[in-house]
Amino acid sequence: MKEHVSWIRWVGQTIRRFTKWLYTLRHIFVALFVLGNSGLIFHTIYGLPINLLTLFNVRNYAQINVSFLTNAPYFMLGVFIVMSSVGLFFRARISWMISFTLMLINIFYTAHIHPQQTHNIHYGIASLILLFMVRKYFSKSSVAAGSIFALISVITLLLTSTYGALYFGDGFNPKITSLLTAFYYAIETMSTVGYGDIVPVTEPARLFTISVIVSGITVFATSATSVLGPVVHSGFERLVKGNSKKMDRTNHFIICGLSSLGINTIKQLTERKQPITIIVSPRIQQVAKDQLEGLDVVVGDYSDGAILTQAGVMNAKAVLALSDDDADNAFIVLSAIELASSARTVALVNESKNINKVKSVNPDIVISPQQFASDILARVLNGESIDSDSIVASLLHSVQGLSDNEINK
Repeated sequence: MKEHVSWIRWVGQTIRRFTKWLYTLRHIFVALFVLGNSGLIFHTIYGLPINLLTLFNVRNYAQINVSFLTNAPYFMLGVFIVMSSVGLFFRARISWMISFTLMLINIFYTAHIHPQQTHNIHYGIASLILLFMVRKYFSKSSVAAGSIFALISVITLLLTSTYGALYFGDGFNPKITSLLTAFYYAIETMSTVGYGDIVPVTEPARLFTISVIVSGITVFATSATSVLGPVVHSGFERLVKGNSKKMDRTNHFIICGLSSLGINTIKQLTERKQPITIIVSPRIQQVAKDQLEGLDVVVGDYSDGAILTQAGVMNAKAVLALSDDDADNAFIVLSAIELASSARTVALVNESKNINKVKSVNPDIVISPQQFASDILARVLNGESIDSDSIVASLLHSVQGLSDNEINK
C-alpha cells in the first residue's frame, strides 16, 4: 500500500514539475501562436502552397506567381508579424508592444478588406487577448535582442521592397526593369529621401510606395529606439552620475521586486547597514529611479539564472522574492534552487489563495501579510482579546518556515 502511495506521489510530483517547466516556456507558445496570424494572412493572399525559393530566381521573374504583391500592405503586415514573433522568443518588451499593435491592425484591416475571412479575425482577437494576458512576462530590454530584431526587420523590409518595386516596375516613370534599380528605389523610399528621379504613376505602384514609406519609418524608428536608446541612456547616466562602483556581492541580501514589502525591507536593511542587491525590471527601474539611487541595482528578469548569478546569488545570505506577482516569486525561488545556491529563499505571497502553490516550490520562508492581517481582523471582529501572544501566534502562522527560535534571534 505504501509503495502504491509513493508511486502516485512520484507521478504527481513529475506532472507538477513538467507543468512548471511548460509554464516557463510560455513565451515560446505565445510567439508561435502570434506567428500563426502571418500564416493565415499568407494563405489568404496566396490560396496555394508557396515556393519561396522561386522568388530569388530573378531570371524567371516574369513567370513567378507573385500576385500577392497586388495586396502589398496586407502581405507586409504578415511579414511584420513574423518579425515581431521572432522578438517574442527573446521576451523583448518592444516586440510585445509591436505585436500587440499589429494584432489590432490585423483585426481591423482583415475585417475591412477581407470580411469573409472570419477565422482570421477570430484568431487575431484570440492572439490579442493572449498577448494582453501575458504582458507582464515580456519585460526584457536588452541591446542584443533589440539589435537582432532591428537587423531582421531591416533585411526583411529591404527584400520585400526591392522585389515589390521590381514587380510593379511598369507602374513607375521611368520603368524599373533591373534588380539594381529596384534596390536603389527601395533604399530611396525606405529612407524617405525621395529624389524624384523615379515616380510611381499607377495606383498599385503608389499604394505600394505608401506602404514602403510607412513601413520604413516604423522600422527605422523602432530599430533606432531599441538599439541606440539603451546605449545613449546608459551613457547619459554615467555622464551625470559618474561611474557607479559595484558592491562586493558577498554575504549580502538579494531583493527581487519593489512591492510595498520590498521597499520597506530595503529601507530597514539599509538602516541596519546590511549589504543588499536589488533586481528590478527595466520598466520598474525607470519608474522608481529616485528610490533606487545610491543602491546596488541589477536590471533584468528576476527569474533569469544569469541575472541572479550577476547579482551574486552563489555568495548571498538570502534571496527575497518580494514582487507583486506570486508567480514571479515562485519562479525566483525555483531559479535560485536550480542554481544550487546555498542562500536561503524567502517568498512573498500577495494573494493568500496562492500559498499552497508558492509552498510547492519549497522556499525556506513563506510570508503572507494578507493572511496575517485577515487573522487579526477576524479576532477583532469576533471580540477576541488581542495581546502580544496572539499577535506572535498570528505572525508565526503567516510566516511559514520559521521556528520560534529563529524568530527570537
